[in-house]
Amino acid sequence: MGISIYPDGQLGQWFVDQKRPAFRHRTHRYHQGQLGTEFFLETSADTSVSYMTAQSPAVRPGDYIEIASPDGPLKFQVDEIEYYSDPADMWMAQLYPLTA
Repeated sequence: MGISIYPDGQLGQWFVDQKRPAFRHRTHRYHQGQLGTEFFLETSADTSVSYMTAQSPAVRPGDYIEIASPDGPLKFQVDEIEYYSDPADMWMAQLYPLTA
């Protein structure tokens, strides 16, 4: 049996990094046909900020929202999000449009 020596605690940091799950921004997909029933989207006049209300769990700041439409997908990134207290998985988010 051999012993490996890692200077400066390299093994310890490697071990910690292996146990720490990496947070990845998720993409949440919607279809324009669901507008008004599954989600609501409000865009501002200058289209630099939009607001979306929906009911689905696990949406976080930094996540992406993609809405399929006949003219092509609309893509946004969640900037801020507030969850309602009842139902707990309903939220309203501030979105910024992404360019293709």
